[in-house]
Amino acid sequence: MTGPRILISGNFHWQAGFSHTVEGYVRAAGAAGCEVRVSGPLSRMDDQVPGLLPVEPDLGWGTHLVVMFEARQFLTPEQIELATRTFPRSRRLVVDFDLHWADEQPELGVDGTAGKYTAESWRSLYSELSDVMLQPKLTGKMAPGAEFFSCIGMPETVCHPLTLGRQRDYDLQYIGSNWWRWEPLTALVEAAVTLRPVPRMRVCGRFWDGATSPGFEDATTSVPGWLAEHGVELCPPVAFGQVIPEMGRSLISPVLVRPLVAGTGLLTPRMFETLASGALPALSADAEFLAEVYGDECAPLLLGDDPATTLARLTTDFERHARIVGRIQDRVREEYGYPRVLRNLLAFFG
Repeated sequence: MTGPRILISGNFHWQAGFSHTVEGYVRAAGAAGCEVRVSGPLSRMDDQVPGLLPVEPDLGWGTHLVVMFEARQFLTPEQIELATRTFPRSRRLVVDFDLHWADEQPELGVDGTAGKYTAESWRSLYSELSDVMLQPKLTGKMAPGAEFFSCIGMPETVCHPLTLGRQRDYDLQYIGSNWWRWEPLTALVEAAVTLRPVPRMRVCGRFWDGATSPGFEDATTSVPGWLAEHGVELCPPVAFGQVIPEMGRSLISPVLVRPLVAGTGLLTPRMFETLASGALPALSADAEFLAEVYGDECAPLLLGDDPATTLARLTTDFERHARIVGRIQDRVREEYGYPRVLRNLLAFFG
């Protein structure tokens, strides 16, 4: 193939949404007229990622470099020097998933992204790598020098809710780790158990039953045994590439967001994966900013102030809501499909 050859530099873990996003880039590359691989010399990764994503050991293969950051400054000084020496500055850009390119680190109450790094250190790092800072910040004012880029897109596989039908293994399911999501999830479970019959419920992910992430105890707090006591089946993280079909095993899948995401209007992979899965995506109050992506027709999917009534309505009038979700899927796939996301990314290189 002739065309740009994009190397992605990042901190990869198999169960992270970030890795699923890069898989979307890889799958869509041909349709966007480019090739995409993970840069081995400029990335950190667990031992499973090389079997799941194409890892390129030769920097000379790439024509463009995209460096993606979430919470961690993963590049060593030697890797930074290698990146800047290998790729012209005009062919390097930074994707800033957590809004670190800012005068101050974003915080919402107790939720923030700074960790052990200062705002100055993030800005210095980004400035060394590129002049182009891209952020998936959907609402509010962008930081000076940053530009909006969705970064994340609609997965290639989209299941219409009517195709999957009403009969599912679960009525209500959430797939994802507990990262500032304990309160919204338990509030939803408490609403669900008031319904008759009580919905079949499942949660898949880490930090839901007492174990916490060292150094992030507040973000991953939970009450041991609480979910089981309320009839919720608890399972480990879903295997790479299986998130969407596993979501589709449930009639309803809520979109739950951490305070920082809600307060800054950040897009996340789960917002698109949930829509693509064929489950009915129920939007929590903190996720209502997603109406800008889903469109005005998503109003019946908002959990609102009475989530029990909304859950009951989605269940009993499944066909009507399934048709609504199908129309939303078509619109979002057109605007946020990964081939279009990649073409938009290439446009930033000029």
